[in-house]
Amino acid sequence: YVVVPKARLSRPTRSMVSLLSELGGLTRDIQNYIRDVDREGRLFEQSFCTELKAEMSDYYKLVSDIEGRLFKAPRSLWPGESQLGVTLRRMYCWTTEARQKLRLMATAIVKVQEGKGGGDVLSTISTLVDDGDPFIQAFAQQLLKTASAPFNHILVSWITDGELVDPYKEFFIREREGRRDMFWSEKYTVASDMIPVHINGEMTRKIFQIGRSLNFLRVACDDAQWVAEGGPRTQLTGDISDPRTLETFVYRSSSMVNERLMSVLRDKFGLVSHIEAIRRYLLFEQGDFALALMEVLENQMDRSGQNIMAHDLSAVLSSAVRSSNAQYEDPDRLSAIVLTFREENAQLRGWDEVALKYNLSAPLSYVIPRSTMRQYFEVSHFLLRLKRVEHSLHTIWRQQMTEARAQLRAEELQRRKGDTKTAEGQGPLRRAMRQSAIACSEMIQFFHQVQRYIALNVIEGAWGEFIESTSGRSGEIDIDKWNESHTKYVNIIHNVVCGGSGPGFQRNLAGIFNTALQFIAVVRELYSEQALGLRRSDSRSSTKENHETMSERFQRIMGGSKPGSSTPPADSAAKQAERVNTIVLRFKDQVKDIMRVLSHNTTSDLQFL
Repeated sequence: YVVVPKARLSRPTRSMVSLLSELGGLTRDIQNYIRDVDREGRLFEQSFCTELKAEMSDYYKLVSDIEGRLFKAPRSLWPGESQLGVTLRRMYCWTTEARQKLRLMATAIVKVQEGKGGGDVLSTISTLVDDGDPFIQAFAQQLLKTASAPFNHILVSWITDGELVDPYKEFFIREREGRRDMFWSEKYTVASDMIPVHINGEMTRKIFQIGRSLNFLRVACDDAQWVAEGGPRTQLTGDISDPRTLETFVYRSSSMVNERLMSVLRDKFGLVSHIEAIRRYLLFEQGDFALALMEVLENQMDRSGQNIMAHDLSAVLSSAVRSSNAQYEDPDRLSAIVLTFREENAQLRGWDEVALKYNLSAPLSYVIPRSTMRQYFEVSHFLLRLKRVEHSLHTIWRQQMTEARAQLRAEELQRRKGDTKTAEGQGPLRRAMRQSAIACSEMIQFFHQVQRYIALNVIEGAWGEFIESTSGRSGEIDIDKWNESHTKYVNIIHNVVCGGSGPGFQRNLAGIFNTALQFIAVVRELYSEQALGLRRSDSRSSTKENHETMSERFQRIMGGSKPGSSTPPADSAAKQAERVNTIVLRFKDQVKDIMRVLSHNTTSDLQFL
């Protein structure tokens, strides 16, 4: 509204008329906003309009009072008579405070309309509270107190019962539909743009943690009775609209809820016990179980991987459990251990793809991410393969030592009888046997050192750090901090054995695995041929009247000669020696490569290997 230029009014009068006319425009804008909110407004807007309506009621009373004075004023005054009626200046003075309030309300409405609602509304009004004018500050505080009523109602329900009652999505915590196994980590999220300015970052995290933990206790842990009777609601005594009261209540409730949730997960559901079981069995920290499993698997190596079914793997695991102290383990933890293939594809199945898997049940499966359990599975596959290769090498070594002692006895018999003849093919074959025995000892030493380093330096070191980081005072460790420490512990192990430490180390280590398996196959073939030849020699010699001496029989078997012949074929012995020599040279080159990779490795968990 403006005063027409043709009106003959003094400058002060024109200014007062303009200011009084402003009241009409402000009133119209406020009324339109209130009307729109009453028709389709959200909770925070409705609460905000409640205070606007209260202030407008006071303004309407002022207008009614001025209007009453106007009707009672005399139409004409005698000279010297006191003016008891309404004048322009008096109206200006009476409406000064009301005009300031209307301006503030109009400003707040504009900012609220520009915002996203909810906590953003409170943040908008809070900016007016920081104004230096005492009048504006007092009015904004009253407006904020009324407008924050829905926010406080949702907040109390969240931090006392773990229930999110937010039909219009105005709270800074949102619920979303996620996977069942991500119940803890993905069910609720924080909308950072909806956080009120009077709630700082640390308090926001604690509020989020309190409600999420209470909801988890009620739904997943079946502990609704404690939430209702012994939870934070019993500690709520003050008005949380006061920031100091809210902060005190949040910090006290956070400690209480964290302590309760960790206690339930540890005592009722055995969180730490399951992690220790994973460490003992999937990471093979329990030696008797690992040895029993290797011995059972050794007896199954002659079976094709495509012919192995799930019940066969279950039988292998059951046999290993019965043969070790694992049989005294808690049945719930034993039932969680499964021996399975790493790949579902039947074409890729084989004993090299077998690994131990640990199936957590609810609610622990909600807390520990699926990615972490996948890392455990991959580490178990690596360690199982490492132990299987080492166990096979030990078996070969024992066989070699047995054959070496038999050879020494045969040579001693030859020396005593004065027989110094040796078969022509015996020299290369004996050198191959000697070289394979030395290579087997070197491979055993290599795999033993790798396994020992992973067990003592990597797993035990990471486990010690994990225990230390999760053994704080009661109430200080929440699930997120525990999970963070546990994930770090698993990542350290996974990075060393499954590729995070660098592709060069893993590629060379995989090559050494393949070389060792080829070496084992060649040596087994060599000794199986010797054993077969020995049995044939015994069956033929039993029908002869003139029996061969033990030294002659040994020379014949080692040289591959026929009965009664002293000259074995040299080509077969040379071929066997060449195969062994090729594998040994390849193994030494691979060890040099892996040493070179480790010399340039900057990972603290591998630099001392």
